[in-house]
Amino acid sequence: MKAVCIREPNGDLQIENRPRPSPRAGELLIRVRACGICHGDLMVQQGAFPFVQYPIVPGHEIAGSVEEIGSGVTGFKLGDRVGLSVLFSCCQSCPQCKQGAENLCPNWVWTGMMVNGGYAEFVIAKASYVTSLPPQLEYAEAAPLMCAGLTVYSGLKHSGYRKGDRVAVIALGGLGHLGVLYARAMGARVAVLSSTAEKEQEACRLGAELFINLKTGDAVRALQEWDGGANVILATAPNVESVSDTFPGLAADGTTVVLGVGVGRIQIDPVTMVMGRRHISGSPAGSRQELKETIRFAAEHDIRPHIKTFPLSRAAEAFEAVRNKQLPCRVVLVND
Repeated sequence: MKAVCIREPNGDLQIENRPRPSPRAGELLIRVRACGICHGDLMVQQGAFPFVQYPIVPGHEIAGSVEEIGSGVTGFKLGDRVGLSVLFSCCQSCPQCKQGAENLCPNWVWTGMMVNGGYAEFVIAKASYVTSLPPQLEYAEAAPLMCAGLTVYSGLKHSGYRKGDRVAVIALGGLGHLGVLYARAMGARVAVLSSTAEKEQEACRLGAELFINLKTGDAVRALQEWDGGANVILATAPNVESVSDTFPGLAADGTTVVLGVGVGRIQIDPVTMVMGRRHISGSPAGSRQELKETIRFAAEHDIRPHIKTFPLSRAAEAFEAVRNKQLPCRVVLVND
């Protein structure tokens, strides 16, 4: 099979021919139909994660079909449409796992980072970590929901969000536009904060009622004038300065949820935090149950990510387009 490999930190993406793997007990072999390119994949290539096991086949936004079934697996049949996220496995015994929050397990194993991922024609998955795909979602549409969609859904779910709340989304890129789509489908009033003035038209088209230009406007004042501030801020850009700068724009009891991981330190004025009982939280992807909810919610509410597809053979080109922010959408690798 063909697979795209990164052999070392800061190494190039190389297409290799490898033997097709076989599933062991409890595993599935998935024929990869589509795999999204995530910002986390860029960090794998850059050597930003100390736990990545090189050489590695990246990719954790995987949508495909069941090709082979290992012994002991029930509930799947050949040809079933399935998806796999970044959570390849967890310990299943720690307090977080027992509470259904496996994405917080201290002993997780991550797809495309610690085991080979979806930049390939086939990938191995543990059957209990795979979710079924509804027929309404095409493979290429479903792939970005495995991480980007899951991340914004889980972030909103744990933010204290209530229907009708005001949700401000920082940045309108591949992750941010999904934040707007999920928030709107959940019944939120939405604002978009962006340093790109040209994004205003897209923000309005997606259903945002307010657009704030981070370069030319006073974001905090604009948010506070938005009926008292945002109840939730989804920080989707890998930019810690925007998190620090917009935090005072939260309403009392509001929460900033950091989804995009960037370098530097978030700096919060403690008086602003204490006097408004404001909160800041991180949110890494989501649990297996939340992945099922994410996919089902997208199918039921007609949520479709904005995507551009590239064949697997052009993975390096697609990777650079994401790195250089050339495309305002999710990029998806597809196999014929």
